[in-house]
Amino acid sequence: MRKRRTPFDLIRSVLGTGVLVVALLFQMLPFFLLLVVMAYAMGVTGGAMLVIVPVLLLAMIFAACGLAAKRTRRRYPAWPPPMRRRARRRPVRPAAVALLKTRAERYQELRDVMRGVWR
Repeated sequence: MRKRRTPFDLIRSVLGTGVLVVALLFQMLPFFLLLVVMAYAMGVTGGAMLVIVPVLLLAMIFAACGLAAKRTRRRYPAWPPPMRRRARRRPVRPAAVALLKTRAERYQELRDVMRGVWR
């Protein structure tokens, strides 16, 4: 079921949109003032032109962003599925070798060291 919209919801939506637009304008105001200063530095001195030149520059920026966004919407062919890896045939390892020495082997090495027999 669809929720019924009340007049208060409409007012709340309009206020929210208005606050968002005002916030964006205040964020863009320093950039716009910088564009006015740049236009003045380029030699534009008329009052109307000091507003028109930055507006045109902003329009060019928005147009470039729109064209860039439109380019990314095009679908490109999907990547081909990756090739399945084949397991390498490895030689079977020999049986595990005991790395620990027995007590007899350790005593034999100790006797050899004490007698001066070096390996």
